[in-house]
Amino acid sequence: MSPDAAVTRAAEAAAQARPEFGAFFLARFLDLGISYDDEARTCTVALPYAAHLCNPQGSMHGGVLATAMDVSMGHLCHRFLSTAVTIEMNLRFFRPLTGPGRCTAEVLNAGRRIVHLQSRLTDDEGRLVAFAAGSWHRLDAKDPKPRT
Repeated sequence: MSPDAAVTRAAEAAAQARPEFGAFFLARFLDLGISYDDEARTCTVALPYAAHLCNPQGSMHGGVLATAMDVSMGHLCHRFLSTAVTIEMNLRFFRPLTGPGRCTAEVLNAGRRIVHLQSRLTDDEGRLVAFAAGSWHRLDAKDPKPRT
């Protein structure tokens, strides 16, 4: 994508962005495709390859990969449990992503307040590119009584 096309993409994403799942700026700018498997209770985020999102070595920047993986876990939690916010996320990279990728998230443990999730990012050949595990705070959780 040329620099002008990237600027146009950013402007379009900003104009179309709404503060809701799947429609916020980064999802639009990265052109993420978000789908769910209700039977398996997973969320898959398709991450298209874009040269303007690459590092100087020609692979997708790790921050872009982390964002897509975070989105996969957040959308999964929202769809099957409740809206939640990331508390922490651990991420391991195994190989560079030089084409499109797919992040598939699943719930590891759904607590009343804290949810533990994972996301696996694979390339178009099915090879593992990155693995993330995260803890999320459910926004529907009741705060315990304050200590006195």
